[in-house]
Amino acid sequence: MSEQMDPAMEQKRGLTRMQVKRLVQAINPDFVEKKQSQSYMAQHEVRAELTRIFGYGNWDSQVEEMQFVYEYEVGPDHPEYPKDKPKNKIYWRVCYRAAVRLTIRDYWGNEVCSFVEWHAEANSILPDRGEAHAMAITSVESYALRRAAINLGDRLGLGLYKKGQTDPLVRGTLQLIDPASPQYAQGEEKEAAPGLARLQEATNTADERGEN
Repeated sequence: MSEQMDPAMEQKRGLTRMQVKRLVQAINPDFVEKKQSQSYMAQHEVRAELTRIFGYGNWDSQVEEMQFVYEYEVGPDHPEYPKDKPKNKIYWRVCYRAAVRLTIRDYWGNEVCSFVEWHAEANSILPDRGEAHAMAITSVESYALRRAAINLGDRLGLGLYKKGQTDPLVRGTLQLIDPASPQYAQGEEKEAAPGLARLQEATNTADERGEN
């Protein structure tokens, strides 16, 4: 005899109000790192923040596809050979491209959303050929996951793609202020009003630029 789910539990699905409020917050500046001129959210911070917001077991990442792109030797006469190293080794540069799917579930195990993003990445040259492949694979998976995570907004690094800014880009969502939304909380209109004003301002700006 199969167990039937409590009807009250069947109605519970989707993100909670607290989860949505967390997602519209600005990124923690302590989570931001820089590589050359690019700002990015470190992979371990992305994974940690996903767990903080959605909980253990309520999100997962899956490598949908991994493709080998190229490999070449970096010998003593190669322009990429390290200038501070003895001219008696062979180094390896390897590149892969990958698609990673990020899936988000609610507290009751229902799938809420899923995003797939691609990235291509080469390793920093290494003398061990196997380690070069391992680093390239790990790096490309990391970058693709971060690209998928920005679909969840500023808390997970969306604003960094606008010249590295850490101020919120989304700044608000109708989910919190629309009475028809399951995340709406009656009695919090005063708290939500500034968010609505910012959202309307952002919408007007987008209209003026023809972005809608």
